[in-house]
Amino acid sequence: MDSALFSMPIPNANDPATKGDIAELRDEFNGKIDAVIGNMDRMHDDLVEKMRDMQTEVLRAFHSWARPIEIRLRAFDDIQARLGLLEERISRIERGDKPAA
Repeated sequence: MDSALFSMPIPNANDPATKGDIAELRDEFNGKIDAVIGNMDRMHDDLVEKMRDMQTEVLRAFHSWARPIEIRLRAFDDIQARLGLLEERISRIERGDKPAA
């Protein structure tokens, strides 16, 4: 363990700590805390970058899968006409229009 408490020479374990000892220990502790915070900031940035890379990969894969299907759907005019009829029916239902008899 690389702690100031263990690295400081202690002539007698029962001697009281001086203000200088406490200040030295506090400075070392603050330095280590700053290093940990710096490491956490770097890890956060790395994680955000990796998440963005994963999102890009998923979007590319989805686009590669969806593109051929989109082309096939555009090729069928009947599907487009049927889709238009369905959209019309849904709009009427949403508006609360009564079905034509």
